[in-house]
Amino acid sequence: MAAAPGAFVVPPGTLVRLAATRQLPRDTDLLHAALHSRRLVLFKALLARVGREDLPPGARAAFDRDWRLLTRSESPAPAAARRLLDYPAVGGWVVDALNAPGPEGLAAALRPLGGIAVATGLSTGAPLDLLLPTADGRLVLPGIGVQDARAPRVRIRSGPRGTLLTPVGRPARSVLLRPDGRGVGAGWDSLAVLPGSAGRLDDLGTGHTFDAGSRPRTDRAAWLARWRAAVALLESADPWRAAEVTRLVRSVVPMAPAGEGASSGTLRAAPWAVQTALPDTARRFAEVLVHELAHSKLAVLADLVALHRADGAAVHRVAWREDPRPFDGVLQGTYAHLALADLWSRVAERPGAAPAARRAARARCEKYRAQVADALPVLLDSHQLTDRGTRFTVSMKQHLTSLGRGANSPYALSDSLSGDGDVR
Repeated sequence: MAAAPGAFVVPPGTLVRLAATRQLPRDTDLLHAALHSRRLVLFKALLARVGREDLPPGARAAFDRDWRLLTRSESPAPAAARRLLDYPAVGGWVVDALNAPGPEGLAAALRPLGGIAVATGLSTGAPLDLLLPTADGRLVLPGIGVQDARAPRVRIRSGPRGTLLTPVGRPARSVLLRPDGRGVGAGWDSLAVLPGSAGRLDDLGTGHTFDAGSRPRTDRAAWLARWRAAVALLESADPWRAAEVTRLVRSVVPMAPAGEGASSGTLRAAPWAVQTALPDTARRFAEVLVHELAHSKLAVLADLVALHRADGAAVHRVAWREDPRPFDGVLQGTYAHLALADLWSRVAERPGAAPAARRAARARCEKYRAQVADALPVLLDSHQLTDRGTRFTVSMKQHLTSLGRGANSPYALSDSLSGDGDVR
């Protein structure tokens, strides 16, 4: 596995544009590079922990096999390997494995590594020829799909037409995975592609268990139809935001509803994944996508730039939650709600909108603007922000002030805050 890059430099202009929730492609490239660097650091930390732990001999031998396969699988196409290793579920898995308790917990958490290595090889076109154990008869390939092998092991072998997955003792359940990622054969279930994007509707979850067997069956048709409608709404009102969603969201992970209405969330270990119950309308789904994507952007940025010095004490009141929030939660929520205020400001300004639709969009914009305006003093008066955190928060405030001046109006940013010099 290649070494992680060195420290990143975040230009002030990047910080300002991210604060305004509308970054340039080069800003997004920086976030992707930073995420990959952190992912490699986590993998190296896992390798170091395995070296320290007194693992059972079988678990250590399996890890050594899977790690060698992962290393070999990267070589033919590093960019494709990078995309697989940066997949949200892989991030969730490696953090869970690092936090697994004791040697036995670590040994159990390491089992999916073989599937990750195989998925990497499939992505890069690396030759594969190995036996891999299943989990309760299932072989999970993150970002690709799951095979109900109904056997303890699967033979994986590359061939001229694709890669053949043959359950040991059950050849009738063999699956041929074609180079395009589609599988043919009994018991194979590919992850559904989110239309118009490279993302996936990921039924397998975001943690180390990849528990495909116990998760309820997803009504994929309903999810994909709601996704299409949400993206269409964004495209009609805010093409830039629609493009951001379709380019950055790597997976949508179905959740069971929590209480009344849809619930959603983002794991810091798994940026670019949107975990959500099925939203009941396209409008609500569009909001969830924009909201959770903002959390991902800020989570990656926060690994690059120290924005505050606060501890995790939940002592701050905010308009969008009844319970007290830690400082970082206030910052995250303020940023996500600013993205929603930005979205509805543009919906209200879209050409040809009916007066009633325009009024409804303005009302939603004002709701989110008020929530952000209420939270900004908590941040700015806290004395917990770093210099760059202050720059970021002031830029959020300036963007909030600019909303409602028309979709094409320039941001109200001072020259001192919009330059592209380096911030270290």
